[in-house]
Amino acid sequence: MRIRDGKELCVIHRLRVYALVILLASMVFSLSAATIAEAVPSLTEEQVQQLLLGDMVRGRSYNEDVRLLVPQDSIAAAHLKSALEKPDSFSVVSLIFVPYPDSMQEMSSQERQVEIFNTMRSISTQEGITYISHRAGNKPKVLIEKSWYLETPRSRSGIPDPVSTFVPRTAEYYVFQRDSSFGSNVYSHTYETTDSEIFVKVKNLETMRVFSIFKAVDKEMLEIAMSTTLLDEGLLLSAMATIEGRDPQIRVLGITVDLPSAFTRRTTALGEWFVDQLHR
Repeated sequence: MRIRDGKELCVIHRLRVYALVILLASMVFSLSAATIAEAVPSLTEEQVQQLLLGDMVRGRSYNEDVRLLVPQDSIAAAHLKSALEKPDSFSVVSLIFVPYPDSMQEMSSQERQVEIFNTMRSISTQEGITYISHRAGNKPKVLIEKSWYLETPRSRSGIPDPVSTFVPRTAEYYVFQRDSSFGSNVYSHTYETTDSEIFVKVKNLETMRVFSIFKAVDKEMLEIAMSTTLLDEGLLLSAMATIEGRDPQIRVLGITVDLPSAFTRRTTALGEWFVDQLHR
């Protein structure tokens, strides 16, 4: 039996390490979602076609299993599962496919994640976004009138949108917004990320009121979340809202406010804002 010298053994060891790295990389690649159907296998063929045509797929938790509308094994899926387990709550979910703009076509996954992360945090650009208002006769109405970052939840002076050169695994910010439906409120924005997903959870830190007078949602009882998942040809944008301790409908001054409808329009408006910013 031939005895190998130390140099030869070192080369063999390095080759084994390289082979292991290649094997692990191929396993990760094979597990990554390349298409819509692979990312969300519970979608029907019709729903996949809707997304490819640029249409949103929407759902409400008290009508259907909305867990089927988010990428499997994602941060968004874990968040939604937890939200659905809360008593006296309901969730609305929207899903849209966004092809990569020309500016992102040649980017690496890491570069795309940085671009998406900075876009999601460009809160000041939400000023002036519109939504379809039933009370205004199903016409566009300004949703967010003021929007800026805060140094602390108690401060009111705005600070610039943050810009990063890398994507951290976690991050937290505070945001002030005044909108046409619920007046002025402060929110926390908490980010969780992986190499292919960026997830942000928005929670109200103050009681939300209709007409700035009548309570609609108690403090910390609203969670709006947005998640992006990288695919081969574009990204999946999941948007969801969960409200605790409220019936789906409330009446104010003889007007019925359908909260699922209101927050579906809100998440839709935020999704459209994000797509517009990504393609700017």
